[in-house]
Amino acid sequence: MQKKIITLAVAGLVSGAAFAQSNVTIYGVADAYYGRLTADGKMSNNHINSGGLSGSRLGFRGNEDLGGGLKAVFEYELAFSLDNTGSSANAINDASGSNGLTGTRQSYVGLGGGFGTVVAGRLQTPGYYVGKFDAFAAAAISPQNILAGGALKSTISPTNHGRVNNAVAYMSPTMSGFSGVLAYGTGEEVTPGAEKENVWGLGLNYAGGPIAAGYVHHRVNNVGANNAANATFPDLKENMIGLSYDAKVVKVLGSYQDHRVTGSGKSKLWQLGAVAPVGAGNVHFAYGKLNPTGDSNDSKSWTLAYTHGLSKRTTAYVGYNRTTNESRATAGILTPTAGGNSRAFVAGMRHSF
Repeated sequence: MQKKIITLAVAGLVSGAAFAQSNVTIYGVADAYYGRLTADGKMSNNHINSGGLSGSRLGFRGNEDLGGGLKAVFEYELAFSLDNTGSSANAINDASGSNGLTGTRQSYVGLGGGFGTVVAGRLQTPGYYVGKFDAFAAAAISPQNILAGGALKSTISPTNHGRVNNAVAYMSPTMSGFSGVLAYGTGEEVTPGAEKENVWGLGLNYAGGPIAAGYVHHRVNNVGANNAANATFPDLKENMIGLSYDAKVVKVLGSYQDHRVTGSGKSKLWQLGAVAPVGAGNVHFAYGKLNPTGDSNDSKSWTLAYTHGLSKRTTAYVGYNRTTNESRATAGILTPTAGGNSRAFVAGMRHSF
């Protein structure tokens, strides 16, 4: 018996030494909030929801040294809903869901080195990171999030519209503050002669001192194609420029983006905001405007919020958003009737680990 114990202990030491060559990190976000949402033409909505400041998630990332300056990298990040099973908003227990698992945010494997990093899998596009030029860092009540991810369904958005399946990407190393990323994703053709969707994404970034800037270009060929033969699908082109300046007493952030679909006009979205530190917290304000397809039916959205750091990992927050629409526009957290308005009050807490 004693020999077996010793053998197991030695085996454990050996396997531990082998495992030590890899670096694996488990991380996540637990974020829940109370929301009071109203919209013209809709019933008022009181709910506990998940992901007010950041989407709730559980992730695993790591790397292994392969020698010669080369390393293997991976990440697997799952999205969770804290308030229900992911399929029902019923107050009572509903066993028909998936225990809160709502999907894969991103998942990839690849190689990294002095040349940069190459990965393949389900990826977040260059435009997904527009939140770094947003005073709310892509929170649910961010005007940019509301106008781009909901009403416009832009791929330059911190939502599922900003993620792409069947993708590969190259991320350059940072040189003198400059870096870049090039990504490509494609639909999987099954039917002979059928059209499939293809996505190209380019991102250029600069960060130096108090200034950060970025440019994103996305092109989607055959938008919505799904192995449909003898059919024509439109193409989509999008561009975004973003800038932030940190003056310590206040940080100013903003972005401008356009969205053009073949056969339609060009939509334009801009947003500008600021973050001002106050004691252990921050006051956030942002205003955004969406002009869809070049007509006069604008949507305007503004948000005022306060975040308070209870610790380095835990943040309490409270915020208010109002979105107004003209004529046929329908933007808002709760989609109002055409030309209607929406309002949202939220209060919650986020814990990161």
